[in-house]
Amino acid sequence: MVRPEIIERQNAIKQTPMLDRIAGMKEMLLQAGDEAQELRHLPEWASKEMADQGLYRFVLPEELGGENVNARAQIENVEAASAIDGSVGWCVHINSEINALVIRRMEPALAHEMCDDWYVLVCSGLGPPNGPNPGRKARRDGDGWRLNYQGSFASGSHNATWNFVMASQMTDEDTGETPVNSFMVPRGEFEVVDTWDTAGMRGSGSHDVRMTDCYVPPEHTLPEVALASSEIWENPTYRNPTHAVYNKAAVALGVGRGAVDSFVDLAKVKTPWGSGSMLKDQPQAQIRVGEAEATLQAARIFVMETQDALEAHLGPLPSQGGRLTPDWEHARLAHLACAHAAQSVRQMVGVLNNTAGTTGSRMDSPLERKLRDAHQAATHALISYRHYENIGKTWVGHDPPPNYREPERA
Repeated sequence: MVRPEIIERQNAIKQTPMLDRIAGMKEMLLQAGDEAQELRHLPEWASKEMADQGLYRFVLPEELGGENVNARAQIENVEAASAIDGSVGWCVHINSEINALVIRRMEPALAHEMCDDWYVLVCSGLGPPNGPNPGRKARRDGDGWRLNYQGSFASGSHNATWNFVMASQMTDEDTGETPVNSFMVPRGEFEVVDTWDTAGMRGSGSHDVRMTDCYVPPEHTLPEVALASSEIWENPTYRNPTHAVYNKAAVALGVGRGAVDSFVDLAKVKTPWGSGSMLKDQPQAQIRVGEAEATLQAARIFVMETQDALEAHLGPLPSQGGRLTPDWEHARLAHLACAHAAQSVRQMVGVLNNTAGTTGSRMDSPLERKLRDAHQAATHALISYRHYENIGKTWVGHDPPPNYREPERA
């Protein structure tokens, strides 16, 4: 069981609402974001301070020392952190999200073991490996497994206490098929491979992770389809197939919020070169900031309303009369809203950056980093422009791709 001290600590900090905690950390998170740009990962001191305020635990059930919040509250929390700094917000999203995703079908004993560490932080390198690697194979070793694996996009990897490896990303050496288990690998059994050198989300630490001849005991295994809907935890978030999607949209929305605010601050003090008036007094700037605010608010409402409807549709656990999985009509709109949010923000931030002139291109401008982060967020496979086609075709009679039914990656 999770120690009483963990529960008591969580009960104490949640007396202050999460949004107030994030607002109170603004200067620290700005400093963390600046340092993360140089390191290409979140510094350890910042990750610990964020954990101290519960920024990785708010989705976990209360009995595991979490706050058990629904999709709307998760989006609000991630959005607030991302408005301060995109990479910081990405780490809040991905690590709170994966901490929760992996317990969906996990044996309770392992969930309690994992969450008994206040600083629990699960990363997951599920993308194709970058460069030479030991393969992506598993083989039986007694009651456990032996892994040789490398995967990319393991955001938060430098500060992670566990790494999750999904069965679908591996091959069983004996059968040539997908292994019958997914895997939890503790810190010390995986290494971080320096591969994350990007412009956008530069500080997210989304490097490769590698396991070489790594033994996973049976108590650290998960079902093959580890992220399917939970029949254990009551919160409908644990049955929401867009759990790994709406938080990414929340990062984009937060970056967009930060971009609008930064542009407004700039417009109040800048007189563009060759212009006789301040930026705030120029009709083009007024039009574009109005369009940006409308775009952002509309995208945000679309995400929030579809998530509210989806989780209300799922209701309580199936054993209590609820649904294990949602009807496609609900899931379709929730997926579409998330992709639309990311793509709308990408375009909107680009327009604001253009309106800001050369100032928006300078490395010391908040708009410069937000431009990079908005574009990077919108490239993620779960919220990319491709979803317009993949989802749109279902309105004209095509079947939805099977990956929309349950999370395939974090």
